Parts: sequence; structure tokens; C-alpha cells
Amino acid sequence: MKTVGLFLACLALLLPGCHVAHGPKPRPHDPWVFRSVLDGRPRMISLALHEQMYAAYDAENCGLYKLWKGGLLIEGAPFTGVKNIQPLSWGHVYGLDSLKQPLWLLVKQQEETMLRSQFKGYHLSNSGIRFHYLLLSHEGDSIWVDEAVEVGMPDDSHISLERSFESREIPAHTRLCLLSMGQKIWLHNGNSRQRHVFERVGAVPRPDKAALMQGAGSRGHYWLAKSGCDTCHELEEATIGPAYRQIAGRYQGQAGAMEALVEKVRQGGAGVWGQVPMIPHPHIAPGDVREMLKYILSLAPAARQPARRRRAEVDMEGKKPGFGAPLAGLHPSYELICIRPQSFRPKVASMDFLPDGSLLVATWDSVGGVYKLSGLESNDTSQVQIKRIAAGLAEPLGMKVVDGQIFVMQKHELTQLIDHDGDELIDEYRAVCNAFGVTADFHEFALDLAYKDGYFYTNLSLAMRLMAHERQLPDRGRTIRIAPDGSYEWVNFGLRQPNGLEVGLDGELFATDNQGKWLPANKLIHIQPGVFHGSRAVIGDSLPELKGKPPAVWLPQDEIGNSPGEPLLMKDGPYKGQMIHGEVTHGGIKRVFLEKIRGEYQGCVFRFSQGLEAGIGRMVWGPDGGLYVGGVGMNGNWGWKGRTYGLQKLVYNGKTTFEMLAIRARPGGFSLTFTAPLAPDSGKQPADYLVQQWRYEATENYGGPKLDLEILPVRRLKVSADRKKVDLFIPGLKEGHVVYFRLNEHLRSAAGQTLWAGESWYTLNAIPRTGN
Repeated sequence: MKTVGLFLACLALLLPGCHVAHGPKPRPHDPWVFRSVLDGRPRMISLALHEQMYAAYDAENCGLYKLWKGGLLIEGAPFTGVKNIQPLSWGHVYGLDSLKQPLWLLVKQQEETMLRSQFKGYHLSNSGIRFHYLLLSHEGDSIWVDEAVEVGMPDDSHISLERSFESREIPAHTRLCLLSMGQKIWLHNGNSRQRHVFERVGAVPRPDKAALMQGAGSRGHYWLAKSGCDTCHELEEATIGPAYRQIAGRYQGQAGAMEALVEKVRQGGAGVWGQVPMIPHPHIAPGDVREMLKYILSLAPAARQPARRRRAEVDMEGKKPGFGAPLAGLHPSYELICIRPQSFRPKVASMDFLPDGSLLVATWDSVGGVYKLSGLESNDTSQVQIKRIAAGLAEPLGMKVVDGQIFVMQKHELTQLIDHDGDELIDEYRAVCNAFGVTADFHEFALDLAYKDGYFYTNLSLAMRLMAHERQLPDRGRTIRIAPDGSYEWVNFGLRQPNGLEVGLDGELFATDNQGKWLPANKLIHIQPGVFHGSRAVIGDSLPELKGKPPAVWLPQDEIGNSPGEPLLMKDGPYKGQMIHGEVTHGGIKRVFLEKIRGEYQGCVFRFSQGLEAGIGRMVWGPDGGLYVGGVGMNGNWGWKGRTYGLQKLVYNGKTTFEMLAIRARPGGFSLTFTAPLAPDSGKQPADYLVQQWRYEATENYGGPKLDLEILPVRRLKVSADRKKVDLFIPGLKEGHVVYFRLNEHLRSAAGQTLWAGESWYTLNAIPRTGN
């Protein structure tokens, strides 16, 4: 790992007149290596090499993309809470690859063969970075190339990028060529060097961030840039065409203006703003044009409208916590322990424990860090030590420690983090798998990371800002299985935004998915090979006869879910063997009881706990038996009460909380089990049990209503001898429906406790035919 510094010292001797800085040095940005989408390109690595030079490398194609003086505008959902926009480079451009991507060639007797490139990660040291590439030919050749980069100062008026290559296993009688930055770079086995020299420039003005951010959360704004409209139009100033604000000022409020402008954009024309013709855009669907025009017309001054309350807030009016409204506090069977010092405010992306008992926390922010927390067993924040061991990761929303080795699931890559010298700082970011399809869409996440039987599993969510003529990539909306060698395969299809994935009941994989198009409500899913889960975003109109498999449990929107997170198998008290999952927007933790009917999982969800410092996306059991919960969120509609960070521990205290423990389907009804016996005069009347049922239907609309909603009468009931079970006999139950229960809030236990929560939602995919 330390060879980079030695190489750079040698390079300074080999290149006369060039001074290369080496050893520890300040960088103009922290972290100085930063992975993200950049300038509309996925899988980019930005390097803040020097205050005079930034570089961007394309990990998709293994090579240099851009050199500039200036900086990075770090904007986007994980960084500033603004959707649609992604990080941008700004400043004076020294060099930009004219091919739009580097190109690797193997040349033999004047015959050129294009090579396939695989990015294998990079090493960091105090003195620089070294990239690792694997190049593959159709004939089976495997060529390894390492590239180290550093800034040089040939003289007072020039700056250079010094590139060093170390190549291995180039076949005999062939030459390796890299087309990069308009140059041919010839490489041979051993060391090769290349220098790019540029004239130094003075101060570079920072961009007008406000102008860049105007309307960044709008699909129309995003699609304007995507469609090339920004080539001729700017926000404030007329260039080839009128400024967007000029258009807004002329047409805002005019009757029929929208449809006339839609036609004008699609067919083109001239004469309104001058004689320069506007290029026709017939390939852009009318609906997409309307979205773009909505944004443009919104730029005109308008009267402010009074704020409207969210529907969930209105619906909760007059309802009691646990009986129609979210719970108001922490579950009584748990104690809440603060484990983070006030100065540590993580937007938790993922977590796991090392064998030594320390907790690793990755963050969903502009640092993209991994932090090691030790001393947690003290339950004293003053005794907790925090050390950042890695940084610059792109939205690391999954993490697993396997046999002491750290793996993180970034937006575009499964990466192993390796500390080679034992200083607890990550030296190598080794790429395990980065072959799955990605675009620059902000909503394409790689969500969570599970490990089972020697394989990793992750969920690939859908792009959300596609225009009508664009299609989802084939890998999206799926769970994929990743082998140790980095190869991957599809497990299922038809997912949307499956934010949680973990090994749960019976050692099976379970995932949560979020309401949206083709998903009428949130859901908990049993992951099985080859299963279609309902979203037609990828398959479109093909296979029209294909029906999505119903989830194990529906999580009705705004009632018990909004943005479900990671599921986890319970280990505590009477809940052991059940599952829980966090909730980012609805907040708190929900509990799920599952049973198998006709060989398939189905069951019910209960309110479990609120009282946490943020919405919960990730959870993990600690070696001390504590349940560690990680908070996350952003402004807008993804987060609980505007809170964006949190890290706490829940410890089971052994106290009995009176609530429903399980609901089991029975022929002709259900069996409700409680955590404690009912009082002799409690729960004896059918009127104590409100029961409703409805069904959902997947459509291309966002979400969906409750269909065929009806109240079901409880015909009769039977209370068990120990008073911990009540059998309800309910006529009219239908398969494929959600059955909702709300109990009388005045029910009491034999010990005099009131119900902690009195609601449950059971997904009745199948009615048992016989027996228990």
C-alpha cells in the first residue's frame, strides 16, 4: 500500500523540472476521494488532488474523464435533501475526454481489438491513490493495470497530472493502448508514465448555486436538461432562445397556453422570439412536455397559497395512539439508551458489528463515511470512542461483516473495505461486484445487504425520473445474488423501492417494498427465486397475463406504513421468532407475525414502538443483546417529523406489555393471542372487535385505494380457559383481502393493564382448509 508514495518520489527524479508533492498533504475537499454520480454520469470517482486541480475518473470504463480547477457542487437527496439533482463539477476545465469514455485497445500487427474493462477498486495512502483495472479480451486474455495519479508543477505557469501505469500479463507480441484525453497512451508490461500539462489559471468564480438549484426538485426541471433544452435556453438570460423566466412571464395565466406550447415544443417553429428556429421534438411525449412546461411557467411570480396539512395528519384527528393513530412513546417492555455523543449525528445508511464488539455505522451524506464505535457496552456516551475509518462512499445503504471482513453496498458497487496495516483506517476499497446496470437517476439505489449461504443479496430499485420513451434497465426492480467471485444473477423481479432486506423467519430472506406505481400499498415480501412481485415498470406491457404474487403482509399506506425499512428477526421475550421492521416516514418500529398457510407465508402487522429520535431505516442486534436502531431522513416527505439522524439502543427489560401477540387464520375466522390473560369481564362481547376487509389492485397509478371495503360482523367468539386466546368466528371472509382488527380500547388484562395498541392488519392470502 505504501508503494504509491515511493513511486511518486521516484517520479519526481525521473521527470526533470517537475515537482511532485508526496507524503501527507492537505486536500481542498474532505473526503478527497468521493464516489457519486457526477455531471450526469454514474460510477464516477472525483479526486480533490490539489487546490489547483480536481480529477474525475470513470469507474464504469476504467479511465480519466475530466480535469479542472474549481470544485464540486455536492447536491442531491443524500447530501442536501433535494431530489433529481446530482453532484456537479464546476470551474475551469483543463481537459475533458472527447470520446466521453476511455477506450482500451490491444494491438497486434496493426490489428486493434477493443478490450472489456472491469474496475477492481483502489488503494489509498497518505501520498495518493492507485486504481486497479482488469482488461479482458474476447480471446480470453486477462491484463491487469494499476494507475497512480498525482499533481505536478513543471514550472510557475503550468500544472500537470502525472499518471503512472503498472501493467501485467500483456500477451507477447502485442501492445496495450489507452485512448484518453485525446491521446494514445502505449503501455507495456512493467511501468509506463504519461503527463498531461496545462497552463495554470487564476481564481475561478464559484457558480450561482441558487440559479443551479432553481426547481431542482421538479421532474420538469430535470427533464429540460435531459432533453437538451438547456443548450438553447437559460434561466435568466436569453441566449439562442429566450430565457425560461421570459417564457414564464409571457404565458403564465393565459388560457390555452399550455396546449399551444406543448404543440410548439413538439413541432418546432420560429417567429415568436426571433427568427432562429426551435428544433422540433416529436419524440418527447406530450405528457413529458407538460411537466417541463409546468416548471417553466412556475418561474413567474405567483400568489402564495396557504400550506395544506398532509392527509395522514388530517386522518389522525380525534384518534387515540394505538387505536387509529401512531403510538406516542416507547414500548413499555424496552429501555431506551442513548449511545451517541451529541457531536455525532449520523444519517444511518447501514450498520453491523465487528467481532471485537465495536459497531460500524455507514452514513447517507456528503461524507459517505464508515465510523467505528467502541465502548458501547458502557451505555455511557462519554465512554464511546468514534473513529472514521473510511469515507467517500456513494450512498452505502447496505453493510455486512462476514468472518471479520467488511463489505458495503454502495449505490453502484459491492465493495470490500480492507485495512492492510492495522491502523484501523481503510487502505483498499476493493470492488467485488459492479457489473449490474445503472444510470444517473437519483432514485436508483442498491438497498440493504444480506448474506446467506456464502452469497450476498441486495435490492436494486427503479429509476423514477424516466421520460415516456425511456425504459428501465433490465437489472432494476430486482433482488440480485452476488457470488464471491463478483458474478451476479437475478433472483426475482417486479420490485419498486425495496428498502429493507434480511434473513428472517426460518432462515428465509424477506424484504420490504414501498408504495408507488403498481404498488397500491407498502408490503413485506418473502424473497423467492423467479417470483414476480407486481411492478410492471421493467416488463411493461409484455406478459400481460402475469399476475404479481401477493406479499406476505400488506402495510397500508399512512395507517401502519409509509417508508418501511430493514426487517429483522426478533430475539426478545414473547416476541422471539417474529419479525420487526423500521419505518422512516411513519416512524418507529412495526412488528410482524407470520404463519404458513398452504406452504406460503402470510400474517399480520402490529404497531410496536415509537419514541425514537428519528425515522428508522436500519437495525442490528448487538453482541450485548441490545437492539441498535439507526435513524435517517431528509427534508420533504421522507423522514419522521423532519428529523434526519439518530442512533439509539433498545434493551428488553422483561416487563409484560398487554397487547395482541399474534393473529392466526382459522377456517371461518381468526384466533387472537394476547401477551397476558384478559380480565374476566373483558373481551367477551363481539362488539369489542371491529373487523373490516378490503382488497388492493395493482395499477400504473401511484398507490391505490381500498377496494370493496366492508365491515364484517363477529358472529360469535370463544375465550380460552387461560384467557390469553380469543377465537373469532367471522362469516364473509375472502381470500386475497386485508383484514383489519381494532379492539375496544377499554379492554383490560387480568393485572389491570390497558392495551398498548389495539390494531392489526392481517393479509389473508389463503384461508386454512383444515385444523389449527
